Amino acid sequence: MPESTPHPERQPAGARIYRLEPHHASHLPPDTHAKLKDVFAHWNESEKAETLVRDIIDQAPDTLGVRIVAYRFYFYRRRSLEAAHWALACIEWLSLRLGLPADWREVRAEMADFAHWHAFTRLWLQSLTAYAYNLARLDREAESLEALDKVEELDPSGKLGAPRLRQVFSGPRGDAGMVFPKEFENWRFAQDAPRQSEG
Repeated sequence: MPESTPHPERQPAGARIYRLEPHHASHLPPDTHAKLKDVFAHWNESEKAETLVRDIIDQAPDTLGVRIVAYRFYFYRRRSLEAAHWALACIEWLSLRLGLPADWREVRAEMADFAHWHAFTRLWLQSLTAYAYNLARLDREAESLEALDKVEELDPSGKLGAPRLRQVFSGPRGDAGMVFPKEFENWRFAQDAPRQSEG
């Protein structure tokens, strides 16, 4: 199987956290499922697959399900800059519906029922964990750990495995698996090239 093909078994332990759970089918436009099949049919044709995903996004950019589709596509492509963007887009959508502040840093435990894991609060926490994970792979460790602090604050029981992630993020890079970036991996946008070349 080509390296770029989605393969959950090759993800780090607990990687279901980082890739976000699929959203209910009713939250996707009717013809999106057919387009998703086309994406996987052309998975090894990078430009074609991305064009199809962009078509899905353009069709319904304000739909949570579509934002999750976009996140999962870029996550599996190991394009962490775009994946982080779409994780934030999911947080934005969910925060609006939950009545939370637009800035995730301002969210407090008493603002929503994070303890009982309503579908939207669970996805909110997953999205922030996904954001932290992708920032770590972009070598933006301080920002990543700040996001992880918020996950731990809102999920003190550790259901999302934030303490383990902190160990991975803070530990020796030789033990970090696929969390930390490979050289040149995220050079899609020119403004990120200097950051990737440092160190």
